[in-house]
Amino acid sequence: MTHVVMQGLSRAEKFRLVTGSVMPRPIALVTTLNADGSCNAAPFSAFNYMCDDPPLLAIGIDGYGAESGRIGETKDTLRNILERGAFVVNMVDADLLGDAVSCATDYPAGMSETDALGFELVASQSIDVPRLARAPMAWECRYHSKLDVSDIRTILIGEIVAMYFRPDLLDDQALRVRVEACAPVGRLGGPIYATTDNRRVLPIVPYRDLDGAKR
Repeated sequence: MTHVVMQGLSRAEKFRLVTGSVMPRPIALVTTLNADGSCNAAPFSAFNYMCDDPPLLAIGIDGYGAESGRIGETKDTLRNILERGAFVVNMVDADLLGDAVSCATDYPAGMSETDALGFELVASQSIDVPRLARAPMAWECRYHSKLDVSDIRTILIGEIVAMYFRPDLLDDQALRVRVEACAPVGRLGGPIYATTDNRRVLPIVPYRDLDGAKR
């Protein structure tokens, strides 16, 4: 095993090692409203659910870095959430992936990715931020709290107040997601993404049912 110590590495080196070690990562395509009411959309793979009661999620949001034309600026997503207190997490599937990646382009501040890419928007019911019609699932979220871990990184916590599901993805009697009908994608390292076509069912065996186990 190769031992790599984080101290002394550049930010880019840490980024490559950390994001390349956690894979696949789910992708949140977050919609927010700009100050003029136009809709912003941005993908984040530093994202996951954190709690179910209350239902909380976390998104790691960087400021713009040297790779962009907006060095040092706050991401529109973070600014919009803090100003309006609401956002939508649109889940990304194979159909949506290409356009989700296109949303990562460093568009000028205030420019609407949804307009540029021709997304159809649908009004939310619990908040004033729209969702993407093509998203297989979407969460209406309100701002909960944030942790500023550095001058360029914020971990934002949101509370899920409502959800949308494409009809074939939800068993509305059992209130379970039909996982077999989903086609989620995950991000690996860099610009590499993975589908979930090859699946295995591995139930957890209770300890009391293991051979030779004593209660």
